[in-house]
Amino acid sequence: MFFHVWFGTKRRKWLLQGDVLDATRELMSTIAREKDIKLVECEAVVDHVHLLLDLPDKSELPRTMMLLKGVSARRLFERFPEIKIDAKTESFWQAGYGSKVVAPGAIPATANYIRTQWDRLDSYDHASMPRGSARGTVPILREGKPR
Repeated sequence: MFFHVWFGTKRRKWLLQGDVLDATRELMSTIAREKDIKLVECEAVVDHVHLLLDLPDKSELPRTMMLLKGVSARRLFERFPEIKIDAKTESFWQAGYGSKVVAPGAIPATANYIRTQWDRLDSYDHASMPRGSARGTVPILREGKPR
């Protein structure tokens, strides 16, 4: 079963920028590999993350999200301890997540939607968001090889 999953930073603060953005992308891929989670697509954009997951069934989704969000938050705080002070929070991610089952025929469109999140930034306030190195995605490994 394929799931499109999305979740935000605590209080939707724009924490996913620069090195933190790059680290978030890398961590999601790394954690998925470590925990045998089939991560098909991943993109992070200023205050939220979109994932496309291939899971055996719906019952695996809560555990998968606990692992991805929990481990990534811990590692991000270890790598960037100043985030707790700057963001004035002890939690990196908001509680919960949104999800939707993706029909087999909709997988390519959903994957493209996730990959192209940065193309839809017109709906955001650009004044406080740096461009440049924040753009682009981290290649997701499939069967040990980069895409």
